[in-house]
Amino acid sequence: MDYTVLRGFKPELKEKLPATWEILQASKLKISPRVKKITLHGSRGPRGKFRINSDLDLCLVTDIDIQLIPEKHWDVLLRRVLQTTLEGSQCPVKMDVATIYDHMGCGLRCFNTEKYEDLKCRQEADGCMGVYKLQEGFKGFVPPITKAEKMYPFMIIWEK
Repeated sequence: MDYTVLRGFKPELKEKLPATWEILQASKLKISPRVKKITLHGSRGPRGKFRINSDLDLCLVTDIDIQLIPEKHWDVLLRRVLQTTLEGSQCPVKMDVATIYDHMGCGLRCFNTEKYEDLKCRQEADGCMGVYKLQEGFKGFVPPITKAEKMYPFMIIWEK
């Protein structure tokens, strides 16, 4: 399987969230070549106030435009991206990881700005981003319930 082991993250991660940076450095995150960006969410991210047993919430933002791929290949492709990270990494804390794909042909602008108030997207709607998970109660495609506003705040920790 094709993958990259991440060796570096954005410098602001170490400056703003040193404990999370240490966890990620130890994790030897493996990512699929389809991942173009990784965002950090939740209590170990910019929201803060994590507890010792808090998980690590990551989104693997892909270059996959689902509209360009035959539907019969969606599950296998997205599962492979997610499994590369979940099965290949050595994270010392539990990871909650989602694969994000362009579901509406919008370019996923919501993952380019770290503050909701800076987002100016005319296509924003419930479920406008595609989310695929294999944990936390989901096995496959997350129903179109995800609201862009709920994923904020987040931090872009790596991008191609």
